[in-house]
Amino acid sequence: MSKPINKRVYIIAGFAAIVLVYSLYNVFLVDVSYYNDIPRKVRHLTRFVSVLMVYGIGIYTLKKYMEGWVISLWNVIYLVATLLLIIIGVYDWSVGGASSQIRDVANTLQEFLISPLLFIVIFIIHDKLLPKKPAA
Repeated sequence: MSKPINKRVYIIAGFAAIVLVYSLYNVFLVDVSYYNDIPRKVRHLTRFVSVLMVYGIGIYTLKKYMEGWVISLWNVIYLVATLLLIIIGVYDWSVGGASSQIRDVANTLQEFLISPLLFIVIFIIHDKLLPKKPAA
């Protein structure tokens, strides 16, 4: 007879997976000497894939532990931010280059989406706003 898995294990595993994606992204695609040699479209695609990976990890993990309103909050944040990133990316591809200020906004937004910070904030909001059930 196996012991049931504590739901917090999913949160820890999700956090660790997001930290791994964030670290690998930065080590292999950002903090490298050949960054400027990577074609712009490839950088766009790797950024988009990293956002999708962290979103997927987060949604899978949150569904195992949290209520629907928290998952909805996660979805809304990612939907709005990803749509904004897509608009900036399409503009950058089609017009031939966004200004450095717009690129900085896109880079910061993408960095926020793949960092573990948002996942931790969602977890803290859930734990602080949800009333604890009394022990029976």
